[in-house]
Amino acid sequence: MKIICVRCKTFLGEQEPFDNLAEIKAKCSACITKDKEVASRFTPKPKPGQKQEVTLDNGLKGFLWVAQDKKDKLFIGELAVSGKKFHCSKYRRQEFQNHLGSLTGEDFEITLLHSITCKLDSLPKGRKKKQDPPKTEKPKKDDSIQYNCTFRAPRHYIQLVFDDMAVRMDKVTEILAEAAFKTYKEEQQKAAPKGDLSPMSGSKEADIPIP
Repeated sequence: MKIICVRCKTFLGEQEPFDNLAEIKAKCSACITKDKEVASRFTPKPKPGQKQEVTLDNGLKGFLWVAQDKKDKLFIGELAVSGKKFHCSKYRRQEFQNHLGSLTGEDFEITLLHSITCKLDSLPKGRKKKQDPPKTEKPKKDDSIQYNCTFRAPRHYIQLVFDDMAVRMDKVTEILAEAAFKTYKEEQQKAAPKGDLSPMSGSKEADIPIP
């Protein structure tokens, strides 16, 4: 009987009875190592409820922790100062400054989104048969793990962090808006009859004739 790796189909050896052509499924050492590496990426470090001390590039010390509750979860471009969340944008700068100015003391806790790990499902193999009825998929459980980083920093440094994130997020918003406008303009040009210029085909402005 032949011993075959269930993943990579590598021939691992034979065992009695040797005249039996059936295959025995196993795993080779390389595939076992790969499985362990993949599994380690989805193991919370630190685990929920625990904290892991870290040192930032600027020398400030803080800790990583798993955001479990909705109130603790942050989106990209958000930060929390003394427990209050803010989306970093030039439109929120004044509100952020007012909050920062209302705090007493010099050093405050600031929390940023550090990273997110999530498990991706493997793509289905082979072609789907037409006669197979569509399967009703159950809502999947969110297996993602969000890690936040919290540290203490002086007032002026926290303001610099907000301003830096706001500039980057505003640029991302601008890029997305330009891409959306370009797509809309292309769709308008395709839909318009030949010889008929769409109001959006030339520029963002259109001349309206007055009788």
